[in-house]
Amino acid sequence: MATVRSLFTTAAAMASVFLSAGAAQAQTPSYEQILEGARKEGRLFVAVSSPGTPQAHAAIAKAFNERFGLDITVEWNAANPVQTGTKLIAERGRAGGSVDVVGAGGAQEASVLFERQILKPYPWAEVFGKQFPQIEEVANRVMKDLRGAALPILDATYGIGWNPKLIKDEDVPNTWAELLKSEWRGRVAINAFSLNPLDYYSFALGKDETLKMAKATLDNKPVLERGTAAATRAISVGQAPVGLSAFHIAGRSEGVKFKLFSDFIPLNNLYIYVPESAPNPNAARLFAAWLTTEGITVANAQEPLPRAGDKGSPLAEMIAERVKAGAKILTENSLEDTKQALSVRSAIADLMTR
Repeated sequence: MATVRSLFTTAAAMASVFLSAGAAQAQTPSYEQILEGARKEGRLFVAVSSPGTPQAHAAIAKAFNERFGLDITVEWNAANPVQTGTKLIAERGRAGGSVDVVGAGGAQEASVLFERQILKPYPWAEVFGKQFPQIEEVANRVMKDLRGAALPILDATYGIGWNPKLIKDEDVPNTWAELLKSEWRGRVAINAFSLNPLDYYSFALGKDETLKMAKATLDNKPVLERGTAAATRAISVGQAPVGLSAFHIAGRSEGVKFKLFSDFIPLNNLYIYVPESAPNPNAARLFAAWLTTEGITVANAQEPLPRAGDKGSPLAEMIAERVKAGAKILTENSLEDTKQALSVRSAIADLMTR
């Protein structure tokens, strides 16, 4: 009897495993099911801030439809991902959502939604691997804590921008520390939002030293602008000869040259993601997978979306050159890093209001 009971228990356990595996397989749609689902949905609501021009949106939508033989109406709003995230949280629990694809948010914006299960991991490589062979490598660029819940669209890689009409290339500082010298008093344009990206320096220097840098920066009376793009415009129009900029922003700005710092390279990974409440989930998944693989070429032809992981790209080569010379990349590798950056950012904001 014991033997029979043992065999029965083993058989039941094996059946349970097979049922679980079958259920998991049934829950993962095939590429063909996704494509057919997208065809039936016929619409796509995109809230992605970058690329941000209507011309880029139209070109990307056209290429997407042509690639898959679809006739999907793409409504694209280049909304701030923070605002879109707030909207998704407010919609949570309601029947049906209003947004299919969100971006370009960093780990902080994505984690707020992930923690509320508005974002969940998705098997990108399993579903789309045959159509987009690079999807697994691309999906794995996302930090482990958010892997599967987001895909990389852009790396905001910071350094120094300058106006060559106002300063010689050889006179441009190579580090943030050099910008703290008295000769740069009132001559440096910086993002007024917590001196972004100074919070990332805490990954190398610690919070206390980073806050000392923040105080020294403020004491040197920088030209504070509302955003990195605005700080770069200040350089372009001659309001300041130099300033904190990002590779992709400087590249879109007339009359601005750019280089990475020689010691530290702050790099913010920006993502797109599909909320669980997406009204057109099949079209959304297909679009996100395509845009971050094949479609990135289409996007780059309209508005550059540089990613450090794209081997051979100008950004990748610039970073490799700096790292070879000893520079250290400062980026969020976990949600603990994200929390640390947020804490430092808040402390810098407090300094700025005193």
